[in-house]
Amino acid sequence: GVVLYVLLMLGINFFAKKNELTNKGSFTVFLFAFITAVLPNSLINFSILLSNVFILLAIQNVLHLRNERQIKAKIFNAAMCVAVASLAYFWSISFIIMVYIGILYFAPKDYRNWLIPILGLGIVFLFVTCYTLYVEDSFFGFERYIDPVSFSFENYLIKDQIFSVGILCICLFFFLSVYLITFRRKAANTKPLLRIVIAYLMVSIIVAVIAPFKNTSELFFITIPLALIGTTYFELKFSSLAKEINMWVCVLIPFTLVLL
Repeated sequence: GVVLYVLLMLGINFFAKKNELTNKGSFTVFLFAFITAVLPNSLINFSILLSNVFILLAIQNVLHLRNERQIKAKIFNAAMCVAVASLAYFWSISFIIMVYIGILYFAPKDYRNWLIPILGLGIVFLFVTCYTLYVEDSFFGFERYIDPVSFSFENYLIKDQIFSVGILCICLFFFLSVYLITFRRKAANTKPLLRIVIAYLMVSIIVAVIAPFKNTSELFFITIPLALIGTTYFELKFSSLAKEINMWVCVLIPFTLVLL
């Protein structure tokens, strides 16, 4: 779990700078550490951490579509990453929407591009079926793969979990508001990438909402796009004292969980 978390931390830093989503500072990593710290249950959920590693790889391939090189290979890789992520946590399959959004923005004219994600998903499930046939002498059973949908949020009413959800909702509302306000000032060529980050956040929220069992670990999907979005606020030009106070608040908030 620790190794996966460190991989995600390094991955989000590389992801943000490689795609020029943020400046060269370390605010994205700082915000990722802060947001995940208020979701302690997610840090011990190996399946969700593993799923997020592959989703981040998928989004990276989606953003690389803008280079207009090896488009079909990148679409295929992104779909395969989503499929592998869904083996760890089923509702990660929802992120296949991101692949189609990438195609819509960067490569919509070739009809074959719209079929490649289905092929990517199919290849992974073919390999999984071969594995289960070899190891378990049975076909891959979709009944044990597909998770139900649940809209029960009773677990969030537990004292420490309602605090985590509350902090996350405040950050979500505040950072997204700032992001949308500053969006129109961004260069036109970067706006498709920024829209993909917003879509990433929206799909992550959907995955968290429909999760079959809720203990705040499913909210981890929101942390990566929210950290990217929240970086916009800290990169604004305003009082360095105010910025430092905000950072200290972010540092101290996770420690209040210990007192609950």
